Amino acid sequence: MSKGTPDCLTEQHLILFGKIIQWFARHEVLMEEIMATVSGADATSIKLLTSGLCFTEKRDALFNLLRHRAVPLDQIDQIQSYLEVLHTFTPLRDDITHSVWIEGKPQNSIWPAWLKAGPRTAIKPLHDLGDDTKDFIEDDEDKVTYTLDNLKETVGTLEMNYVEFQEFTAGIGLISSNAV
Repeated sequence: MSKGTPDCLTEQHLILFGKIIQWFARHEVLMEEIMATVSGADATSIKLLTSGLCFTEKRDALFNLLRHRAVPLDQIDQIQSYLEVLHTFTPLRDDITHSVWIEGKPQNSIWPAWLKAGPRTAIKPLHDLGDDTKDFIEDDEDKVTYTLDNLKETVGTLEMNYVEFQEFTAGIGLISSNAV
């Protein structure tokens, strides 16, 4: 890897970046399908209405609609848990789409270039782990440094979440079984 340059990205990194972006897109289309079913509209109309919204805004619109249409709370809670997985990976997705990546620490990892120039804090807050045990919270480097294995694991998590989310929503009639 070339230190401090975007040349550290391999074809495999770029493929995994693309897969992460695509799994986010599939989740968004699934949310649009749910909105279409719940509202009685067609999916194209929902796509047109939400095209300018970011993921968080689409998620909020979905939950507003689900509550308005009196979808059972346990189903809303389950949908929320599927979308929480995406919330976890949103900073990575944002860094993929808005950052240049460079070689990170430890070796064979990458991180967004903004991290190298960003503010550093010398003080780390402590986690209270119980039993009078405390541990340091990860710093920015720990949260945004990725190896190929980390990225592959993220892709796998997003794929599994999508499949389970689609099966769940089809099973309760919020999308047609052949949607998306």
